[in-house]
Amino acid sequence: MKLSITIWGNRISPVFDSANTLMIAQIDGSNVVHRQFEKFNPKQIHQIASTLNNFQIDVLICGAITEIQSQIIEKAGIALFSFITGNADKTLVSLLKKPNQISKFLMPGSIPDISLYKNLV
Repeated sequence: MKLSITIWGNRISPVFDSANTLMIAQIDGSNVVHRQFEKFNPKQIHQIASTLNNFQIDVLICGAITEIQSQIIEKAGIALFSFITGNADKTLVSLLKKPNQISKFLMPGSIPDISLYKNLV
């Protein structure tokens, strides 16, 4: 499985539109076996799905995202886990080891359906 996180510095980008880098992690079970960083432009809204599909992304983790962007990503068959915050590497490792503790990484004020996150990996 390929999992991607929108990056801003060393953190999950707080806003999808502010990210210009994707951390793409190849996942085997609950382990990261390969990691790479790729540039992308989230403001090119009509190219978001094709960009993610070109990288063969299965799951995207990001911070705040608009409804239009999230619909485009989900219609492309990519699982979206939004309103997540924290250091990108630490959050990734924690979520892979204990996906049921995702509420620790939710942005303040977000009230997503936690049951969706149980199938993170």
